[in-house]
Amino acid sequence: MNRTGKRLTALAAVPLLLAAFAACGSSDDSSGGKAGEKVEITFQEQFSDAETAQFEKQLASFSQANPNITVKLVRDNDKSYYDKLTTQIAGGKGPDVVRVEPPRATQFIASGWALPLDDTVQAKEYFPASLEPITKDGKLYGVPADLSALALFYRTDLLSAAGISTPPATWDEFTTAAKKLTNGKVKGAGLFGGWGGFEFYPWLWQSGADVLDKDQKTAVFNSPEAVKALQLWVDLQKDAMPAGMASATEDDLKGPFVSGTLGMMTSGPWMIPSLKTAGIDGKWAVAPLPKDQQEATVLGGLDLLVLKNSKHADAAKTFVKWLMDDAVQKEWASALGYIPVKTALYDDPVFKDDKYVSAFSAVLQQARSRPSVPQAGDIDTALGNAVQAALSGKKSPKDALDEAVEASNKALQ
Repeated sequence: MNRTGKRLTALAAVPLLLAAFAACGSSDDSSGGKAGEKVEITFQEQFSDAETAQFEKQLASFSQANPNITVKLVRDNDKSYYDKLTTQIAGGKGPDVVRVEPPRATQFIASGWALPLDDTVQAKEYFPASLEPITKDGKLYGVPADLSALALFYRTDLLSAAGISTPPATWDEFTTAAKKLTNGKVKGAGLFGGWGGFEFYPWLWQSGADVLDKDQKTAVFNSPEAVKALQLWVDLQKDAMPAGMASATEDDLKGPFVSGTLGMMTSGPWMIPSLKTAGIDGKWAVAPLPKDQQEATVLGGLDLLVLKNSKHADAAKTFVKWLMDDAVQKEWASALGYIPVKTALYDDPVFKDDKYVSAFSAVLQQARSRPSVPQAGDIDTALGNAVQAALSGKKSPKDALDEAVEASNKALQ
């Protein structure tokens, strides 16, 4: 699984020691030291090798402009990252700045572990959906550091050969195209359950269904609309998708897509760099996902938080402000092949002239955040189990979703 895919689906719940430790270890000295005093702040994250190299390269400009602030990069790619981080914070310690998944950011903010950043970043510079998990009571407690969303990746050559001139914009068009593209070894579409519920969220919302009720206290994703969405996947598994989609992941579909034996798949911006070097230039494109009752896709990515335990909060905020500067973000995204997190950068020629990156500006306007309640991991797991059970034929879509809702409501209670 790719870098972003792993983060998008790593939502297993971690027990949080919430109320008992929310205020532990908070330091009164948040000024960053006396004027002229040198301080060290820690930035803890799960960078890839490429990200680490790029960050260290760009950090030189921050160090030059802020000689009294040293940034110590703490890279932890261990599976127990969130367990250890939670224990650190609950014990009154932990890093000054941390990069975490949106559901984790919501949990940390709800626990009182993050400092407000309204005085550091401007909310209007970001996509509204990306701010939902990091906003509480009208205050901004984080900033999006990495954005992604699911879109439709399709083989223009295969669609053209099948007499399809434009990418499908509705479920009916998608179903028709998938069946028309299916011929022998070639399959029309790939929709998979190996990433838990992440891939299915857009289709759930497109049907008009919701994950939780308006009070965010009860799971309701077993509605007739939700059943219809999962039934669509089950029907396509029978007629137009490769076998074994219940447990498949994106890694199982990328090869067939590149080789021309898969017409359509859902993926995110992380797929763009590898497809650009796959030798299929001019044979693929990106479009928003097809809609049913409404347009929708799922938001993924990572958020930055300045933790309440920080002894040098002002220095930490200075670092975050620098990191989110337009010029810094432009260099970061363009060097790594990522899509920008700031809306204004999509008008920059570097991104505007890249048709694949530019396509995601429209996709992100449709993006919705997954549930941001503390039990989000349990809900995602339950929904993912339902998708797998239905695609594998072990349960009907209705029975699978009923069971998942029951499990989710137990967690919510």
